Amino acid sequence: MVKKIITILLSLLLVGGITYYNAAYVNCRTFSIREETLRSKKISKDLDGLLICCFSDLYYGDLTSDDYLRNVFETIDSFDPDIILFEGDLLYPGVEIPEEKRSTLIEMLSGMDARYGKYAVYGDQDHLDHEEVDEILSASGFTVLDNANTLISVDRSGYINLVGIDSLVSGEPDPTTAFSGSNTNYYTFAISHCPDIFDSVSGYGVDLLSAGHSRGYQIYIPLISYFTREYGYRKYARGKNTKNGSTLDINNGIGRYINDARLFADAEIVLYTLRPLN
Repeated sequence: MVKKIITILLSLLLVGGITYYNAAYVNCRTFSIREETLRSKKISKDLDGLLICCFSDLYYGDLTSDDYLRNVFETIDSFDPDIILFEGDLLYPGVEIPEEKRSTLIEMLSGMDARYGKYAVYGDQDHLDHEEVDEILSASGFTVLDNANTLISVDRSGYINLVGIDSLVSGEPDPTTAFSGSNTNYYTFAISHCPDIFDSVSGYGVDLLSAGHSRGYQIYIPLISYFTREYGYRKYARGKNTKNGSTLDINNGIGRYINDARLFADAEIVLYTLRPLN
């Protein structure tokens, strides 16, 4: 009996040690590519194969290295996306970015190309240094959709609405203004930093809302993590949800905040491929 107890304890210690090592030294240095296919009657044949890349929660300036981010951005660019979307929280809060690192970030963000443009929304942390974030995004070729929308035209016969809603935390989200003038006959792809905005936008004819903020909890422990939810992802924190014909898809993000670790919540780039519904 004593031998069995010792064996069990040693096994638990081994599993715990491996889990800790992976969380602190492996998972936080890697990222995954998640590929999704979006099918709808609103997607015309001209939009068939259109590739939209989403990434979120960079937190540049503290826990994320330049080599790691360069790998992220070069990977995104290697997929030759048609549209690139950033879902907020560019800089690590409270960390002053030296001019050299600022230039490096702009260089890396600028290195990504997208046929129909690069767009972004503000995260809660972006509102802490609005001017700095605006300057970096603008210099990197990103257009901020701050409670605004734009119509993407493909070959002048295929159309998709892109909608950006300001952050639910620290921002001033205005779905009415954001969706104003958008044509619901076209596929509507929306981005916002906080997933809990979903209930407020699902009635506007949005087909997909992609959001970040929660980082998939970053360190996800079933049941226990439920009690660590914060404002902005108290209701929706991981995975997908549907409501009123709209779908919410939550992005785990790229960077890390406070803890330099990830557990069962891999950093990710999400690729959406549009396909007509035959």
